[in-house]
Amino acid sequence: MRAPSLALALLPAVLAHAQVVITASGPFVVPAGVTQITVELIGAGGNGASNGGGGGGGGGYVRGTVNVTPGQSIPIVVGAGGSEMASIAGGLGLIANAGANATTVPNPNLGGGGTGGSSLGGQVNRFGGTGGGGYWTYFGGGGGGAAGSVSNGANGGNTIVWNGANCLTPGGAGGTGGGGMAGSGGKGAGFTDNNCTVTDPVGNGGNYGAGGGGGNGIGSPVGIGGGGVCIITWNGMMGVETMSDATLDVSTVFEDRITIRDASSASRYQLFDGAGRSIWSGARIEQEDFSRLTAGQYVLIASDGRAVSRHRLMKLPAR
Repeated sequence: MRAPSLALALLPAVLAHAQVVITASGPFVVPAGVTQITVELIGAGGNGASNGGGGGGGGGYVRGTVNVTPGQSIPIVVGAGGSEMASIAGGLGLIANAGANATTVPNPNLGGGGTGGSSLGGQVNRFGGTGGGGYWTYFGGGGGGAAGSVSNGANGGNTIVWNGANCLTPGGAGGTGGGGMAGSGGKGAGFTDNNCTVTDPVGNGGNYGAGGGGGNGIGSPVGIGGGGVCIITWNGMMGVETMSDATLDVSTVFEDRITIRDASSASRYQLFDGAGRSIWSGARIEQEDFSRLTAGQYVLIASDGRAVSRHRLMKLPAR
């Protein structure tokens, strides 16, 4: 009997645990054979404020395991950084609120940090860190860290109060993220000289969901919040024997793009490497550039909401 190919031999392990990472709003179609999923959401991070403003707040985190039906379409909303838009798994009651954008307060007070996001509906709910306070017309506060799978996000650090002779400061420190894919906040803008003329640059919020740092008083840009994310995981996707090898006309050899003839806009795809790791998921795979991938064996799983098929692919070296 002919020995199975490397990709086919690895397929049962691939299917035992699958995950998609969604960074843009759109539907998630439950694959065939899947009746339970775990959804994690991180809300978007807030932007820092200009001119010695506070840092943006970090997004909240929610995790919930829910029952689903194969072919079910779940609308996923992923908030962009600075939009103050929550990340939502529609119909499942899971919401991770965004961190608030920062503001400024009159000196001599420190303040203006955006509030961290909360969350609703999961078995695990955590808070994003609040942005640190800035000192108006001088130094920016640090962005709050996003809440994550381990803990709440940490608050951003306050900057210092200007006393007439202490311009040399990096601005407030960014708060650390709460684990997993939660990002850390960006630092606030300060100065690298004693005359408040050379900018110590602001930091953007890390992906995913962290707050951006506040700008300084000589017009440095503000830090932009990190975008939200949705992570969906399931076990026991389905047995190999229940899958078809030929429901799509897929070119099995590729250099940069995977060719699928008569592809449907409703189809969803997941691409695994030879070690069984998910490296890409989404729709319209024929439009993606995979030239960066290492040459070798890959496995493509395709679902149209009714049937799932597998396809063993070979990536050729780039010419």
